[in-house]
Amino acid sequence: MELTEVDRMIEVHFHADRDLDVEGLMEVQLRRGELTTSRCGMLSFFPQGTLSELAVMNVDFFGETNANEQLIALAIVTADDMGEAMSSIYYDHHPQTFPTRIFRDGAEARRWLHGMIASEREV
Repeated sequence: MELTEVDRMIEVHFHADRDLDVEGLMEVQLRRGELTTSRCGMLSFFPQGTLSELAVMNVDFFGETNANEQLIALAIVTADDMGEAMSSIYYDHHPQTFPTRIFRDGAEARRWLHGMIASEREV
């Protein structure tokens, strides 16, 4: 996890072949809040095989932290169909106040997130 773009974007790169559990995903959200309290975007990269643990579907990780106040938008980059399906179901079940999009291409996700951050600056 790193803070980039002059405190406006948090990038999270999850480790390949490590299925994420409730504790791990909650730790990411807690660390997000420790990196900055500024309004920012978040870009998360999920390699193949990291999103299949069903227990994570029961927790609103963003709602239980300050994400709804902090995040401008969230871009998720997933490498496989399972990750895309799990992400889609998760955000249907736990809608957030900030825009969320799922991508397969990191560059496309980054462009979208930059646009969302720029839009907020214009307001």
